Amino acid sequence: MNPSIATVTLGESLPCRITAAAKAGFKGIELFDTDLEAFGADAKAIRRMIGDAGMNVASYFPLREVEGVPAEARQATRDRAAAYFDRAAELGAPMVMMCSATDEGLSSDRSLILDDLAHLAEMARARGLRLAYEALSWGCHMFDYRDAAKLVSEIRHPNFGLVLDSFHIFARGHPLDEITDIPAEHIFLVQVSDAPTLNLSYLDWSRSHRTLPGRGSFDLQAFTTNVRATGYDGVFSLECFSDVLRAERAQSAAETGYAALNRLWSTEGD
Repeated sequence: MNPSIATVTLGESLPCRITAAAKAGFKGIELFDTDLEAFGADAKAIRRMIGDAGMNVASYFPLREVEGVPAEARQATRDRAAAYFDRAAELGAPMVMMCSATDEGLSSDRSLILDDLAHLAEMARARGLRLAYEALSWGCHMFDYRDAAKLVSEIRHPNFGLVLDSFHIFARGHPLDEITDIPAEHIFLVQVSDAPTLNLSYLDWSRSHRTLPGRGSFDLQAFTTNVRATGYDGVFSLECFSDVLRAERAQSAAETGYAALNRLWSTEGD
């Protein structure tokens, strides 16, 4: 597997996060778009920085609100997506991660959603990218990883695949055993975080209270066991939106996170 970390997991400056992740042992970085924008450097400079640290760009994320778009907004939305894909290509990212729609104004019409996603997948393919689709727990029409997996199967595009994010699966209480029904080649990205049980909206819970594996209440070992049972062996990424983690030293959080991520993936006999 490719042990990776999302830039949102760590605090301090973006260069500090990259250095800390590399020293901790991570091989990949998932670049959150607002982290890139806040730093202000061009994409090629960040690409060099990550390469010089001995890592790769695992993904650029998240592309949002691009499915079920009304006809009058479709071209502008696709132009926005094209610019996003171009930036990912500049970064040297092999993959863009996109989130299911949260705007209630976007259509739930399945045929329209399928058409939009298939078109986006082809746009990604033209740039040498893969498009990984995540069912957000607060998604307005798509919030269950099983439904997202069905979309992947229906679209049947080699550049369109699934994100399995532990937070969204546990937050919604979705069963883990059906993960094993998903073909490994349909899974493009696995994101991992723990969280305490809190009485909050999915959005508020997700944005500030995710934490490192072992610090919350999720059965991440069961999650990982089911992921591994599919035969998946790709990007396994630590993605924690946490005010507490961002207040820690980046190096300390990265080292603790790397150890926790590897404990999850490792099984007896490996």
